[in-house]
Amino acid sequence: MFTFLPPKRAARVQSDWESHGFSTTSLKSQSTSLTTRTNDDVHLSISLDPLTQAFLDTPQMQRLRGLSQLGVASYVYINATHTRFEHSLGVAHLAEKLLSSISLKQPQLKITQKDIILTKLAGLTHDLGHGPFSHIYDGELRKQLEFRRKRKGLEDSGLGPNMEEFQEKYKGWAHEDASLDMLDALLAHHGLKAHSDPEKYDEPLVQIGDGIDRLKFGVIDLNGDITPENLITTRDIIYVKECINGAPLNDGKEWIGRKDKEYLYDVISNRHSGLDVDKMDYYARDQKRTLSVGQVEFILIEESFVARGRCSRPGKCFECKNCAPKDVKDHYMICWPEKLVVKGLEFFKTRFSMHSNVYTHKTVKAVEYMICDALVLADPWIPVPNAKGGPPLRISQAMSCTDNYVNLKDSVLDLIESSSDPKLQRSRDIIRKIRSRQFYKCVFSLAVGNKDHEQELWKKSEAEIRKMIVMTSKKVYEAQYGQFGTPEKKETDSLGLKEGDMIVEKRTIHHGQKSENPVNNMRFVSKTDLMSLSKPLESLPVARKKDETEYEAHVPKKFEEKCIRVYCKEKGKESIVLSAAREVITFGSKEKGQVHSPHPKSRGGGKRKERVSLSQNSQKSLAFETDDTADSSVNSTDGNENQEFMLSQESNDSFSVSESPSAASTRVRDEESTPEAQIRPTKRLNLG
Repeated sequence: MFTFLPPKRAARVQSDWESHGFSTTSLKSQSTSLTTRTNDDVHLSISLDPLTQAFLDTPQMQRLRGLSQLGVASYVYINATHTRFEHSLGVAHLAEKLLSSISLKQPQLKITQKDIILTKLAGLTHDLGHGPFSHIYDGELRKQLEFRRKRKGLEDSGLGPNMEEFQEKYKGWAHEDASLDMLDALLAHHGLKAHSDPEKYDEPLVQIGDGIDRLKFGVIDLNGDITPENLITTRDIIYVKECINGAPLNDGKEWIGRKDKEYLYDVISNRHSGLDVDKMDYYARDQKRTLSVGQVEFILIEESFVARGRCSRPGKCFECKNCAPKDVKDHYMICWPEKLVVKGLEFFKTRFSMHSNVYTHKTVKAVEYMICDALVLADPWIPVPNAKGGPPLRISQAMSCTDNYVNLKDSVLDLIESSSDPKLQRSRDIIRKIRSRQFYKCVFSLAVGNKDHEQELWKKSEAEIRKMIVMTSKKVYEAQYGQFGTPEKKETDSLGLKEGDMIVEKRTIHHGQKSENPVNNMRFVSKTDLMSLSKPLESLPVARKKDETEYEAHVPKKFEEKCIRVYCKEKGKESIVLSAAREVITFGSKEKGQVHSPHPKSRGGGKRKERVSLSQNSQKSLAFETDDTADSSVNSTDGNENQEFMLSQESNDSFSVSESPSAASTRVRDEESTPEAQIRPTKRLNLG
């Protein structure tokens, strides 16, 4: 009798990650349904596929709930409390909507569902690297730390690496750099990472720990399956990173993720025109929460398509920047029908309006400067803990390690405020002033025009202007009190200014392309060419720039506005800062710092009566007499002439006198139109 043994089963070769015994699950098991929905006050409803949900359910994404989209704008607009988490969901939603629309209109482009979902993920993760309080962390904070480092060195508290070396190493750091690092940390949370070997870019991700099975991590099709071609690969992750970065990684010369579909890169960060879904969402969302208006211009999404267009910014294009003008290439880019040229211009006008009224509002900027000062003072003493038990880092160093950065949110201000450490007292004092709305005061604002002395002054740095104001303040003080008598034993030093008492801000706002019309970078297809959009890729119509004369009635006179603003930090010094700033900014550059007497003198002799009236509908007035003597530095009318002056309140205990509008022949416009910041003609007085 023979016994038949069962055939031996072929031994299965285990991959490296399987030999470690990681605990993995399927992406589908992370969600009870293929797609869920969430409500949104801008888009009403947003769909979330399983892959998007897997990205959302990570510490890196959830951290964005603790970051305000508009930083401190809620101190001016009380409803501006929405977060970067909300904005990121909105960008992901619009990215999906835009590409789905193009895919239906132009099926020959072969935009796959995987392309759409990956672009959606790029929109979802593009802001992962932002720090506390919007752009304070990667902007003003690093600027102030660098200024302190060069001036007197940074305080070494033993927390984190040496600050001098750290500042030098991360000198060019931007929040996009942290976004790429945080995306890697997000994948690691799911036990995955990308290949470093270019030969394996098209293979599934590497399994490095517990989480989602790399062979079950991908885009789920309509049948609920994940096919091999829909698995997430390293090339896909590189594509997401390139969308976030807005350019090839590591200063590369070509796209790696979707080289044959360059138009996909226009969706999140449009390198050609600047009109992309990121701006569409935050303009609409920010307007809705601040100005009570705002909606997404869905016609710019629904009417978009892909066509060929000449590179609009060859100087900044990695493919065209080294080309001769005649060799600048055409790109496959997102374009619009020519009937939408005015809609495009309105989009960029919204940008200008939001920067003018919200993002750079004088009170918003004042609070930002205060928070920056509080963070700079607290930086050596506040440890940001490591999520995995590693060493803590300073606030300014947390971005260098994702495990520390995930714990850094807007709540760092509460941490400082609730501390009893005496080293944080100065920082706490600033925060308590913020809580009681004792903000830095914007005492002076000048819209920079085309005058020679204004253009000269604009070329100077903020630090140089600040030094000029400090030097001039002493002469202004002596001129004022020498004219009207010395106050009772009030020492000059008590009002002496230091550079740290003020902030000089050079503000530039524009429509998207500085002094140029941003619509010139958009490309439009004529009505007769629209029928050609269904042709193969190589036969798509050529989109062209629209001539300004065809919509000139809608074109503003200027596309860029420059402004110099001066803030006073110390209460009681507003008047002297204002007087010195007026002399420096209005005349200093033109006349090399010459100080004009606060009281104008005419060329004729004798005495002249001056009447000063309160500007706030008051019947009270103040009359005084002055001697008129020749003064070549002041242009004035003849003597014995009655001049009317308005008195505007600069602070609670000081007044500034200036010529009334009825007597003025020239006037410098104050863009904010606030009583404390008005700029008046050459005849000025200060009553102390």
